[in-house]
Amino acid sequence: MCLCLASLREALDDLEAEIIVVDNNSQDNTRSILSRHFPEIVYIQNASNIGFSKANNQAIKQAKGEFICLINPDTIIGKDVIKQAIMKHKSLNQCGILGVKLLDGTGSFLPESKINKLTLKTATLKLIGLSDSYYNNNLQENEEGETATLVGAFMCFKAKDYKTVDGLDENYFMYGEDIDLSYQFENVGLKNYYLGSQEIIHFKGESTLRDKLYFQRFFDSTKLYFKKHYTNSTVMIGFASVFFKIAKYFKKNQMQKSSNNKILYKAIYYIGEDQDLMKSIHTLYKMKVIQIDFSNAVNKDFTRSLIVFDSSQNQFSDIISIMSKNNHGSNMFRIKIPFHNMLLGSDSSTSQGDILKL
Repeated sequence: MCLCLASLREALDDLEAEIIVVDNNSQDNTRSILSRHFPEIVYIQNASNIGFSKANNQAIKQAKGEFICLINPDTIIGKDVIKQAIMKHKSLNQCGILGVKLLDGTGSFLPESKINKLTLKTATLKLIGLSDSYYNNNLQENEEGETATLVGAFMCFKAKDYKTVDGLDENYFMYGEDIDLSYQFENVGLKNYYLGSQEIIHFKGESTLRDKLYFQRFFDSTKLYFKKHYTNSTVMIGFASVFFKIAKYFKKNQMQKSSNNKILYKAIYYIGEDQDLMKSIHTLYKMKVIQIDFSNAVNKDFTRSLIVFDSSQNQFSDIISIMSKNNHGSNMFRIKIPFHNMLLGSDSSTSQGDILKL
């Protein structure tokens, strides 16, 4: 979360804005960390994990701005992303939700950045691992244009428009609430829009689908969506139930294959000027660490390298840019977490961000 908040602080530097954090009963020292390092935020602490939708609705009710941006805590936001998202939103006629380009921890494009309307066909094919019809492939990743569905990692919309729809359905605990909200905006005559020129990092991917409980929640959300929006939902849910059982097998195999793909790097680069941090990286990985400044890093093509960014000495937009440019599949990236002697990174779209203590 500290990486996300630090990047937000940078992105909101010249905007009149507020940051609201809802804590769903975290079991760590989140509150003390945020009060010490981010005293400007509005902090809401819940006594239990009430779910994504309820937590976001708490924040939306308190928000005072013209625009609302829903942002996952496992993201890193570039300096101009929010400003450009709002400017683009204002320039569009009848824009509902605006989303941006999502990259995973390797700097690779996440196709869930833009999704088609959820139907029985697209849901069924997605469940068994065939996602071509699920994702909106009519838009290239760097383009911009209308798309039926956007994901909750980053959603920008007008506060007044949110009041015209039912809002995030609190019956969804996890998964599906963003698909449902996208549908609601389109259902009142607004258009959802994808802005491919603006990039953010989203670490989590689909890692929680490894867990049986979360996979069940994903399926339950699909059933709830069909029940809400389709009159023939009983038939649809029956079909989906069959494919759900098949999907669990396919998904398990996919995750196992992904987790077995290890990246072998031949060099470690540190982009920063903290000599003590550089020594800690050397101790952790037991390899020579090559120090390089940003001006040289931005023009270098890294291959089979582990690249460590010092977030206190590099703009987050620059970090995202280098990751995006060097997403060859042979590189790994780690980012120093602000105010902690730790590194964060993820090596695939299906692996959760890993934290390494220095």
